[in-house]
Amino acid sequence: KKNINRLNEIIKNFHDGNKEESYNNLKDYIKIYPNDLVALYNFAYMSEILNKLEVAIKNYVFIINQDKNHWQSRFNLYLIFIKSKKYKEALKLINEVLKIKNDYQPALRDRALTKYYLGKPDEGLSDILKSINLNQKDYIALNVLGLIYGSLKQNLEAKKVFEKAIKVNPNYFPSYNNYGNCLQ
Repeated sequence: KKNINRLNEIIKNFHDGNKEESYNNLKDYIKIYPNDLVALYNFAYMSEILNKLEVAIKNYVFIINQDKNHWQSRFNLYLIFIKSKKYKEALKLINEVLKIKNDYQPALRDRALTKYYLGKPDEGLSDILKSINLNQKDYIALNVLGLIYGSLKQNLEAKKVFEKAIKVNPNYFPSYNNYGNCLQ
């Protein structure tokens, strides 16, 4: 039987800033409880935070293969793929997340962004509009909508959306950059 108290202590210690020590403690914990998917998920997450991406990917894939409904591993894995510009791989996982969690707002936003990166902004438009409808304060989604409008040559709409994104979060600098590009 796994030791849930020990696992919680390791996770808390990680979040308190003792990252390397907690990472190593969790690695030892997994040697004792190799089939504990909660521990493996947290190990993958810690690996990702510590920029040990190959370890994170390997563990997320293992969890996905063990639990067909583990949307969190798919979510984190597709974010790694987006950051590393593996958009087709990301899109496959995003679609899997949306099969498990219908209308999950961040996944709708990310599918729209991924389609934008794949050069298919028109295919992402309905996703981003639905995402914003679910969360009108998501400045990242607003920024994505502005990018999509801009790529569809709807510059007036893009300008309005970037202005709204900046109003929602004046500290999210990509919106300023994209707004400037739009004005050019």
